[in-house]
Amino acid sequence: MTAPVIETKYSDDYRTIIVSGIYGGHRPSFFELVVYHDEMLTHEALETVPPDNKRMKIMRTIETRLYIDPIQAKSILKWLNKHVSDYEKLFGEIPEPGKDGLIDNR
Repeated sequence: MTAPVIETKYSDDYRTIIVSGIYGGHRPSFFELVVYHDEMLTHEALETVPPDNKRMKIMRTIETRLYIDPIQAKSILKWLNKHVSDYEKLFGEIPEPGKDGLIDNR
């Protein structure tokens, strides 16, 4: 039996998302991931001389929710582990997140 021809198209809702983080967990039949993006709001901090970091804010935008079945979750984990390993071989070790789970990489 020959493999079927697969045609692809972009969803009308397709877009690129910059991922600042993922929040979620698992249930018996799926993994739930909420993807969000953080943006620094600096205009108030920059209204003072010198700029006042205490006036900086973060705008967190919840971008999308993903429901992933366990088989796909394991497949994604395998794919991501391979690509992280390949990345680190080329560019060096990626630092672990801090104790609160965040790294300031800006």
